[in-house]
Amino acid sequence: MEKIKNEMLKSIRYIIPIVLTFIGILILKNFSQIVGFIGNNISTLSSVLTPFFIGFIIAYILNQPMKELESRFKIKRGLSVALIYGVVACIIVFAWLFIVPVIQSNINDLYSSIPQGMQQIESLINDISSGLKFNIIDNPEAKTQINEFIKNVLVPLSTSTATIISEVVINLMSVVVSYTVNIFLGIVISIYLLLSKEKAIDIVNIISKKLLKNNYTKIKEFVNVLDNNIGVYIVAKAIDSTIYGVICTVILYLVGSKYALFLGIIAAITNMIPFFGPIIGTIVAVVINLFFSFEKALIVLVVMIIVQQLESAILEPYFVGKQVGVPPIFTILAVTLAGKYTGFIGILLSVPVTGVLLMYANRFIEKERNKSIEDNVA
Repeated sequence: MEKIKNEMLKSIRYIIPIVLTFIGILILKNFSQIVGFIGNNISTLSSVLTPFFIGFIIAYILNQPMKELESRFKIKRGLSVALIYGVVACIIVFAWLFIVPVIQSNINDLYSSIPQGMQQIESLINDISSGLKFNIIDNPEAKTQINEFIKNVLVPLSTSTATIISEVVINLMSVVVSYTVNIFLGIVISIYLLLSKEKAIDIVNIISKKLLKNNYTKIKEFVNVLDNNIGVYIVAKAIDSTIYGVICTVILYLVGSKYALFLGIIAAITNMIPFFGPIIGTIVAVVINLFFSFEKALIVLVVMIIVQQLESAILEPYFVGKQVGVPPIFTILAVTLAGKYTGFIGILLSVPVTGVLLMYANRFIEKERNKSIEDNVA
């Protein structure tokens, strides 16, 4: 019996390489069909999971204000969810009826004003160059090169930029329309997730314990810290940026800036980007006003810098404060890397994620330092 068993094991040892070789040949022969099959199934799976992903994102964003309502005003879960979605619905309807048409009109007007604006900038440069007495400006060749640069580089670049902006708006609207069903399902899923948040968390914890086993506690701690940092930071920064955008809109309107509402919204959105965001918003506002008046662009530059300083000194410390605690050098590094590899969402999350990583790095350094001291004492 033992002899038969050994012979069977030997036979299996010879058969397995042959079977694996045969399977490899079949895979190579039908590689394109296999890749296509996997790609189609991944595409189908992603389309099925899209509403769940949208629902999770919506629920995650609205979870913070829901917790505030429940803890501060002692409101029950169902009523707090209803209030939050009611407010969000009112904001969306108001934006769609009153803000979106203004933005579309501003973009179309800006697009048609670009050639005239570039002529304005060209005339401004010519006036400055004629007023200065430097040899390089008085040189006819230098003036010709400046004019060629404006006509051949700046004008086409500005025209293409306006075209890209228009296409982005049109594509965004078409995406919203095409994703209407997924967005509606995502909203329904997000309501369910918020109403039964504790039950959903329990299910995730049970599955995680089975899969992660011994690493469950450490990973759960990391996820909780990451969740607290990201959630608090995004809500605080969103409130800060919204107030900043409203102030910019009002101030720009009072000084007579062109497209005050559009530029205020750009300032609010770009302010979500750490460190570089306010600079980008100011540059956009100044350049657009430069198309129409140098004096107006100068006034816009001054008031935007003043509003930025007030936001940095009052709003940001009050809402964002020291909750993330990332040094400026790491903020610049994180934003730069995120902008290169992950896009706007990565830029938005770069600071809180970096804050968590720095916290764990400091823990590790402190642990190693204490360990070294203990070894020296021993």
